[in-house]
Amino acid sequence: EDGSNNKGNRSQAFIPSAKWGGAKPGYVFRTSEEFGTGYHLENNGSHPRNSNVTTTTANTTAASSSSSSAVAAGREKKRARFDVSRDTTHVIPPRAPKNNNMKPTATTMTGDELLAEAEAAISEQPHASKLIELTPRGIASGAQSLERTMHRNQLLRAQHEDDPEKFMMNELTLNDEIVSFQAVAVNISLYGELVEVGVVGIFLTLLNHENSDVAISILNVLVELLDPDLLSAGGDDEKSPSEMDPSERARNMGLLANAFVDGGGMELVSSNLGRFDERVEEDAKGVEDALSLVESLLDLDRTGVLRNARENNDQDGSLSVVSCICKQTTFLSWLFRRIEKDDGEASTATAAAPISPAVLKLHASEVLSAILQHEDYSAQRCGDRLASLPTYKSAFDDDLDEKPAAKADDGSEKKENTIDGIEVLLLAIAAFRKSDPQIEVECEFLENVFDALAASLLREDNVVDFVKAEGIELMLRCLRQKVHAGGGALKVLNFALSGSARDSSGNNDAYIKACETFVNAGGIKLLFPLYMARKSAIPSPAACSEGGSSLAKKGKHNGGTVSKRAKRAAHARKKWLVEVEQNSINIMYALTRHIAKDSEH
Repeated sequence: EDGSNNKGNRSQAFIPSAKWGGAKPGYVFRTSEEFGTGYHLENNGSHPRNSNVTTTTANTTAASSSSSSAVAAGREKKRARFDVSRDTTHVIPPRAPKNNNMKPTATTMTGDELLAEAEAAISEQPHASKLIELTPRGIASGAQSLERTMHRNQLLRAQHEDDPEKFMMNELTLNDEIVSFQAVAVNISLYGELVEVGVVGIFLTLLNHENSDVAISILNVLVELLDPDLLSAGGDDEKSPSEMDPSERARNMGLLANAFVDGGGMELVSSNLGRFDERVEEDAKGVEDALSLVESLLDLDRTGVLRNARENNDQDGSLSVVSCICKQTTFLSWLFRRIEKDDGEASTATAAAPISPAVLKLHASEVLSAILQHEDYSAQRCGDRLASLPTYKSAFDDDLDEKPAAKADDGSEKKENTIDGIEVLLLAIAAFRKSDPQIEVECEFLENVFDALAASLLREDNVVDFVKAEGIELMLRCLRQKVHAGGGALKVLNFALSGSARDSSGNNDAYIKACETFVNAGGIKLLFPLYMARKSAIPSPAACSEGGSSLAKKGKHNGGTVSKRAKRAAHARKKWLVEVEQNSINIMYALTRHIAKDSEH
């Protein structure tokens, strides 16, 4: 009886139906594993909890109850939804389980990790570079936008100092707006607008930015804008090169350069060099751009562009670029420190630092040579003696405290926080006193060092330090070995013994002392064969140099066809020999001029 009663109850509890036939009071149309598809008695406790169900009800109360039960049943398995319009069932996959091995959250990551992650994510997203309209109105609009972005960045950095994600997007926008001003280089007539609307002032402020990448972008833009080659190139100016007045181009270039220099730009460039790591690609490019910018300003100053721009705008005479470098910065000390740095095995470019350290050292030597050859330094209008330069300092250094002065051997005060530039140059030359440079970069570096040392000897105080450091003896050693360094050694001896052309009747004690030291060191024995033009005594140029290459010999033959490269090499060889002869004659003349007839020397 129990079995028949259960069967009867079961038949009342379920009415089979393949399709929806309308609402039935007390029943719910659904599908279950026990009965199948049809009308099920509502609130029937025999239905399995874990069955996959699809429900619809005839009234609002039944729909709410059946829906909640279906959601609860589907948390562990699949869920299903009934589509009344199509009379079909759609399976809804269950939610993926929570993974406990998730990436670290922002609260567990350091600031550097957040910054690196944000940069990596943003670098994968394509974004269009901002363009600036090359009109006065466009320059003014770009300047206002740049200033707003800069102030917004300063605010975000102050509010979210430990959360780089908060200001990363703003910083990328700031970088894009900085780079957009590169386009102004095609129209030099707009340089005055850059100064008038305050773009130069914003650039100077951003050179102090906490993110060195922002300062690097500023340096890169300034290198493009202040390129001296723009004065001779027509570019895309509104006027054609034939219509554009060269003096107008120079005046506009001078306006921008003077605004940068007078605003303290040289000091900011020098300070930024202290926070660049040459092992990092971006920082190595920043060092290269900083040196290129200084070199461009030196070229513009030497050609009179800066001076003429001040005169045309009725501005008072200001310091030259070299005077600003020597009086306001410790940039010279950085150059000597970079030349002295031993790159070791890192002399070639790598994937991390595509710019070779040897190339950066070469560039530093070129800039140093250009500074020391400037008339302001040689005339002692600015700059200290090279043997007692202050150590390099940067505004980004943590410790700027100076060491106390110590007593030297002669009883005078000698500061420990100084650099001996004469010694640095002599050590760089000493590395090649017995052997020739092997590659072209080394050869050019050695030539720059000789040029810098020779130019510094136009100052009498440097001659005294040069003699004291046994520089004359080192030059004679290079001559004895007849290596490539012998040619540069003759030039240095010429400057060390001859003296400045401006000093015709003054006190020449330093040069007299230098000549006597030359004679005591056996210089006459080496000088006379050169003075007599004996080929066996002439130092030979290195094979990596143009004058010492095999092409130099081919260019001397008159018969047959000779390439332009061979002719150029032959001309370099001839120039080498002429300089050796001329320097030998000048040294002989200096000895007869400075050493008295009654002298024991």
